[in-house]
Amino acid sequence: MKKIILLMLFISIVSCKAQIIPMNNDHVETPDGAHLKDTENFLNKFVGTWKYQNGNEQFIIILKKENDHFYKTYYKDILYGEYKYISSSGNTLINTLDKIDFAYPSKSYHNISGASLISNNLYVKCNDCNPGEFRVKSFFDDSDRKGLIGTGVIFRYINPTTIKVLIIGSKGKVLESETDNLPDQLRVPSAEYTMTKQ
Repeated sequence: MKKIILLMLFISIVSCKAQIIPMNNDHVETPDGAHLKDTENFLNKFVGTWKYQNGNEQFIIILKKENDHFYKTYYKDILYGEYKYISSSGNTLINTLDKIDFAYPSKSYHNISGASLISNNLYVKCNDCNPGEFRVKSFFDDSDRKGLIGTGVIFRYINPTTIKVLIIGSKGKVLESETDNLPDQLRVPSAEYTMTKQ
């Protein structure tokens, strides 16, 4: 009886371990119930408060990490966050920082969410990245401009106090008729921002 219990325990441990897939595998198939894990703690490098400043222009991002975020059929470690952008004229165009600890039903409701590790030759290409260097691509939303498509953000780790943040602007709106009166671009300009840890 002890041998049967030990065998069942061993099989369950092996099958659980077989479902853990390191995130740094490009184009990996994700079976139902799998866990895409940040096994090298790469995402941890981006956690914190980051700031870009150029004269009056400011861009502040707060990023946190959630382990085992549930997508429809699998789990994945992700980043989530909120941001604030002040234009060069000193006007605050958007500020969602107070929502960072809001109890949404899912972390994917945050204005920044997700984490796909991308290599230097994937969109958007990184010409000055090192061979084998990974960046993190996430969703980037503007809470008052729903319906934009193609928006996103790419985080690149430089060192413990510096990251580069590339904002990808909109390619249009999902349903033109329902969003005719709304602008078709994010309030944060599409650009690369060098940010320092606060």
